[in-house]
Amino acid sequence: MPGQRALVLIYDIRGFTAASKRVSTHDFGAFATGAHRTILDLFAAHPPTFVKHLGDGHLLLWETSDPPDPALLADVVAGAARARTAFAAFVAGRDAAGEHLPRRVGVGVAYGEVSRADDYYGVALNLAARLQNLARPEGLALDRHVFQTVAADDARLRSAFTREKVRLKGLGSTVVWVDRPFSWARLLRASAPITVPLLAAATYVGLCDFGTPLPFGDRVRFALDSLGRSVGRPVHDDADVAAALHRVRADLVERMLAVQTKGDFFPDSFTPGDDPEFDVWSSSQATAAVLRAPEVPLDRARRCLAGLRAAFAPERFIERDGVVHGWLRHQGATYTEAEPCLWTNAALALALGRPGVVTDAERPEVLALLARAQAAALTFRPLDTGAWNIFPRQKRPDRHSPYSTSLALLMLLETRAAGLPFAGGVERRDDVLARTAAFVGASFLPDGAVPGWRRTADPNDTVSPGLTFQNYALLLRAEREAGLPLPAAVAAALPDALERLARTSMSQPPDAGEFAAEFVDHEGRADSKTEMINMLWYPWAVLACREWLDRDVRVPGPSAHRFRVRRALGHLVVDHGREAFAEAVKGYIFVASETLYACGGPPDPR
Repeated sequence: MPGQRALVLIYDIRGFTAASKRVSTHDFGAFATGAHRTILDLFAAHPPTFVKHLGDGHLLLWETSDPPDPALLADVVAGAARARTAFAAFVAGRDAAGEHLPRRVGVGVAYGEVSRADDYYGVALNLAARLQNLARPEGLALDRHVFQTVAADDARLRSAFTREKVRLKGLGSTVVWVDRPFSWARLLRASAPITVPLLAAATYVGLCDFGTPLPFGDRVRFALDSLGRSVGRPVHDDADVAAALHRVRADLVERMLAVQTKGDFFPDSFTPGDDPEFDVWSSSQATAAVLRAPEVPLDRARRCLAGLRAAFAPERFIERDGVVHGWLRHQGATYTEAEPCLWTNAALALALGRPGVVTDAERPEVLALLARAQAAALTFRPLDTGAWNIFPRQKRPDRHSPYSTSLALLMLLETRAAGLPFAGGVERRDDVLARTAAFVGASFLPDGAVPGWRRTADPNDTVSPGLTFQNYALLLRAEREAGLPLPAAVAAALPDALERLARTSMSQPPDAGEFAAEFVDHEGRADSKTEMINMLWYPWAVLACREWLDRDVRVPGPSAHRFRVRRALGHLVVDHGREAFAEAVKGYIFVASETLYACGGPPDPR
C-alpha cells in the first residue's frame, strides 16, 4: 500500500532540559506551556493534521497531496521563520526569572513520504529531526523540495538562506537550505578537514621559525629566510641599522675628541690624568679611526695632523745611522714593533686621502713623513712572502705574525684608497698589497670546527674569532677596492660565520695571541720578547657584515644568506650598539678606536 505524503515540522527549544534544573517545577511548567503555545499559534491558519509533544519541542505534521499545496508550504515556512522572534519576545516578557530561561529555538521542515500506524513513521520525519539539529544555535533549515517550492515566489527567502551539502546520519548526503546566525564553531567544524592540517603545518613552521629543534627545522628556516619572512627571528630595517651605526660613531667621536690632548694627540685611555704620555700606537690608531668617521668636523680632523707630526719628533721616531726603525712598542719599552708603525702609516694615508685635512701647502711635508713611515714599515717585512713580522730583524724571519700581516693589509688598503704610493711607487704598492692579501687568504683554515685564522704562527694554536673577522672584513674590502679575488674557501665559509653572529652575546670576550721571537733591536742588541695582542671580535664582525652585504649586491648569492647577514648586522648594531659603546669607553682607548674604525667609512648597509 503506497505511503501518505506529508509536510513535517519539528522544533526544539535549545537548553530546555538544562533550564528545567534551574527553575522551580511550577515556574518551569508555566513557562513550557506558554512557550509551546506561542509557537503552535503561529500555524493556526493551517492547523496541522498531527501534533506530538517531544519534551523539548513538538512535531507538527500536515498530510498533503503530491505535489503539496504551495500555499500550505509558504504558510508553514513563514510561521517557522517567525518562531525565533516570537519565542524570544515571549521569553523577554516573562519576569526576572527569564534570566535563566532558554532564549533560542531551532526548526526543521521537510516534505516526503510517511506511514501511519499507531504513530507516524518515515524518512520525512527523520529528515525534519536532522534539519532542526542543523539549525543551531537557532534558526530554520529546509529540505530541497520545501525550499525550491517556496523560494520560487519569495526573493527574500532566496537571499536569506544558504545552500549546504551535508551528510546526515542514516540519510546519507543531501542538499539543505539553512538560515541561522553565524557561528565560529560551525565554521571551524566545517573547515576542520582543511584548517586542522593547515594549523598543524603553521604551528610546525612557527616553532621552527623560533628556533625550536625539530626535524628539518634548518630547511624550514632557510626557506623562510629565502622569502624574507620571519616572525621569530626578525630583521632590522636597513634604515634602522644605518641610524644605529651613526649613533655609535657620533657617541664614540664625542668621547674620543673630548680626551684629545692640547698637543692634539690621543692618550692611551679615557682617564689619562693631567699630563698623559704620548703613546704613538694608541694615538695613531685613534687618529686613523677619527679620520675615517664622517661625523668628525673638518677643523677637528685637521687638529689630528699636529699629533701625527709629533710622532716624528727625534725623541720618538727612531733612526740609527741612516736606517729608520720606527717607534717603540709603547712609551718606556726598549724595542720597536710593527703595530705603531703600521697604524701611523694608515693614519697618514687617511689624513692625505680625506679632502681638506691636508692643504696643498702642507702636502709635501706630510708625504715626506709618510715616506719615512713606509720605510720603517718595510723593516717588518724581511721576506717577499707577503707576510709581515711583529719584531724587527728576527732571528727567524719566517716566523710571521698573523696579526701584523692583517694590520699591514689594512695599512695598504688605506694607502691605495688615498691614491698614494708605497715604498716608492704605485706599482710597488699594488704588488705588496696583492702579496699580503694572498698570504692572508692562503693562511685560512677551512676545515676546523670553526673555520678561520690562528692567533699566531704556531700550528697548534687555536683559531682566533677576532683575527678571523678582521681578515674577513679586510679581504672583502681588498676585493671591492683592489679587485683581488676573495679565496673560494673564504667566500664559502663567510655566510655561516656571519649568520651565527645573530645569536652572539656581547659577553663573549676578546681573545689574545702571544707572539714570541728572538730579534736584534735598533741598538744592535740581541733580544727575546713575547708580545700579547688583544684581538677584538665585535668591531670586525660589524665591518665584515657590512662588506659582505655590499659584495652580495655585486656577486648575488642565495637570498636567505642576505636576509640572515642583515639579521646579524642588525643584532650587533641595533640591539647591542649601546652596549658596545659602553664597553668601548671603559678603559684603554684602543677598543673605542677599533670600534669607531670598523663602524666608519664605506660601505653603507644596502
